[in-house]
Amino acid sequence: MFFNNDKKSQVVNIKRGESLWRNAWKKLKRNKVAMIGLIMVVIFIAVAVFAPLIAPYDPNEIDLFSVLKEPSLTHWLGTDYYGRDLFSRIVFGSRISLSVGIIVQVISLTIGTIMGSLAGYYGGKVDMFIMRIVDIVMSFPSLLFTIAIMVALGPSLYNVFIALGVVWWTRTARIVRSEFMRNRERDYVDAARALGNNDFKIMYKHILPNCMAPIIISFTMGIATSIMSEASLSFLGLGAQEPTPSWGSIINNGLQYLRVAPWYSLFPGLAIAYTVLGFNLLGDGLRDALDPKMKEF
Repeated sequence: MFFNNDKKSQVVNIKRGESLWRNAWKKLKRNKVAMIGLIMVVIFIAVAVFAPLIAPYDPNEIDLFSVLKEPSLTHWLGTDYYGRDLFSRIVFGSRISLSVGIIVQVISLTIGTIMGSLAGYYGGKVDMFIMRIVDIVMSFPSLLFTIAIMVALGPSLYNVFIALGVVWWTRTARIVRSEFMRNRERDYVDAARALGNNDFKIMYKHILPNCMAPIIISFTMGIATSIMSEASLSFLGLGAQEPTPSWGSIINNGLQYLRVAPWYSLFPGLAIAYTVLGFNLLGDGLRDALDPKMKEF
């Protein structure tokens, strides 16, 4: 009889855990602004994935007879100073932005989760040592610190992944640390420890799954920040190099033609604004849906 009650309570707890995500999805669907952000993000990802099917031209195809052409039925967003189709370059540039956003966040989340979990779980000297590293990294302006790393490593898209990942892990570490400190004294942790689980298993099998909500929010909003940072580095000539169609480098190349060809820099700038806005709207909606402290009125 007692066994059946315990088994039923376990089933109820599993259903409650599932209902948390189900309720979060229901709240997200009721948030019109968040759904707009989700649609914008889905469109952006679809464009990046199906770029070869969407782009009417090869993004690196040079046509010296079509230099700086205005937007038309032939070239929807005009051409650049090599006669390359801007629409095709912007479409393929979405792949660069998407890859940077995801890879940088994977790197920063991996480093930040490991460092934050160690600091939050063990506390004491471990916490003090890790958080002092975090303080040192965060004491530098993030963009200037990234530029310094890029200057040391050299301009390259792959170095952008490293530089941004090294800089942005600190925010994730602070979030994970606070969540681990809040959860490490919970009853389920004491129960796991009493059953003989080692620290690694307790940290990453029991505590970490209960910290996923803020991590998911940080990942989503961090993609927008990574895209902006990559565009800034490419604009300065430290990111993706020609002929790679990066939005930031396209804007930089079009600056000297603003008076005669304003579309050159305008359209990639609008692409950046659209993408960042979409991820920010979605991130805000996820925060409201996954935060248990938010109440509906």
